[in-house]
Amino acid sequence: MSLVACGNPAGTPCETVGSGFTASHDCQHRCLSRWQVTCPDGERVTPGMCSGAFDCTPGSCPDGQVCYHDTDPFDDRSFCVTDNTCGDLSDEELVAWELQTVENQQAVIEARLEKEARRKKWREENPEKSTTAPAVDLPPKDE
Repeated sequence: MSLVACGNPAGTPCETVGSGFTASHDCQHRCLSRWQVTCPDGERVTPGMCSGAFDCTPGSCPDGQVCYHDTDPFDDRSFCVTDNTCGDLSDEELVAWELQTVENQQAVIEARLEKEARRKKWREENPEKSTTAPAVDLPPKDE
């Protein structure tokens, strides 16, 4: 018995419909109609096509796809995108792009962790300044 994944494969044009928890698409993995990808030249594009598999590493995507690491500071997120997402790039440029997205993602996550550590240290060193104000009841808008 073989299992076949549902949804359209990477590179298929798509559109995300709805919003929030009810948003949907017909891709096997993720529809990149609302997601931006940063190209090697720094340009940000919204591909409008289905992504490939999640949690990839450089060199792990099928032929015709590259592993893209997103720069979300709270989520270590990667997925395969078609190798023409940013136009025609040479094999060397594609490999360099994959590696650069990993470095970019690590830098963004590291910056967030450093910022959190600085905030924690400041709160520990300044306990009198780091307390939150007590809750106050506000009058209704009618008054």
